[in-house]
Amino acid sequence: MATFNLQNRHYTVILDSASRTLEIKNHDGESLKAHQGAKKAIKIDRAGNSTEIDLLNDRYRVFYNSLIEEAWKAVEKELNEQSESFFKDIGVAYEEHAQDFHKTLNIVVIGNVSSGKSSLINALLMRTRRNAIAEVGVKAGVTTKLNVFRLDERVRLIDSPGLGDVREENSQTTQDFLKNIDVGILVVTGAIDASQKQYFDDLKQSCRSVFLVLNKRDEWDRYNPKALTDIIQQWKDCLKADKVYPVCTFGYDPQLPPDTPLDVRGVIQLREDIESFLDSQGKKLLLARHMTEKRSYALGIIIAAVVAVGVQAAFPGKAFFITATQVAAIGSLYYLYTGKILSKVAALAILPVFAGQAIATNVFLFFTSFIPPTGIVEVAAAITAISITGAMLASVNFVLSSGLELSEEDILKSKFREYREKMERKLKKFAFTDITKIGSLNFRDIIDSLI
Repeated sequence: MATFNLQNRHYTVILDSASRTLEIKNHDGESLKAHQGAKKAIKIDRAGNSTEIDLLNDRYRVFYNSLIEEAWKAVEKELNEQSESFFKDIGVAYEEHAQDFHKTLNIVVIGNVSSGKSSLINALLMRTRRNAIAEVGVKAGVTTKLNVFRLDERVRLIDSPGLGDVREENSQTTQDFLKNIDVGILVVTGAIDASQKQYFDDLKQSCRSVFLVLNKRDEWDRYNPKALTDIIQQWKDCLKADKVYPVCTFGYDPQLPPDTPLDVRGVIQLREDIESFLDSQGKKLLLARHMTEKRSYALGIIIAAVVAVGVQAAFPGKAFFITATQVAAIGSLYYLYTGKILSKVAALAILPVFAGQAIATNVFLFFTSFIPPTGIVEVAAAITAISITGAMLASVNFVLSSGLELSEEDILKSKFREYREKMERKLKKFAFTDITKIGSLNFRDIIDSLI
């Protein structure tokens, strides 16, 4: 509601955004309703009687056109102030939700020659033999020195026999690396070796998180299963480790017959635990973008955003919370697929593409953010927010995963309509009146069916 003065009289004005109609009221209880650019207006007296006013008639033209002009000025000023406040609030909420992709990520893999470090690196990054990042060979000692992999300008991975070897390498890259190691992985094989304790202790002192990997678990396949269990416990006792990850990463050697299948076991749990730690540091996507398979990460980004907006729909002033969540998710998807950082402004600029496809529901969401809690309204807003957000992010994911640019507005609009219809069909059967039950929805199945 905006206010203004004209000829020593005070007026209030309300804008109906959907119809672009102004309702101008004075303190005497009289009001005037007029569309933007209309030639006629409706005057309503205190008794509720209405009279049509010809705005082109000289008798009314000067006063009423001045009244409407001043009303529009007041409304525009109010909207500008609300817009400025709205985007300021979005900025604050965005900073709370968005991941900082300017951070660095350093990972070191330590182990004896021929322990399978290179194969483990390939398996961790979901590589095949054809797109392996680390060289593997049957000849003992293929990796006999420091191997530094710069996955990009912010992510570095070092394959080395020991941290001592990294320290001896006096390049600026390794010296910078040593100052901030996020993840250390010690790779061991076979029977326990007490000499490995010094390497394990060195990693624990130098890294934020350390993982002990028993590689070549396939060597124990011909033994009783208890043999592997026993050797794992022995490694735990010897190195004073809380957990050992038994893995197999066989098949990356290019000299193997082409039809030899990869035998990769136990790596999923190791990868998930590493990612869980990185997520706690705000660095999960820094590594995820280098994975061969990105769909599961995109699914996680979209699900997290959908769940968040479903909850945020119950907040007072929900619109900026929801918008910030959508913008942060778009930025995360963009980084996952391109490795580039999408600015908040650029991500915000994408939203009008979808807003034009669902103007009624977007207006509804904005105005319900100012309605006091009633229960029913929040559930309706939550379902709407979930539907729009899920369809929006699935559309962005389709474009980026296809190698296209976000400037492909026609494709974004087309996919948004398609996904929105699917979302609405799936959500139609949920007639919740209690917003707390929104969390019982299986969002993974719903979003998974879209992407």
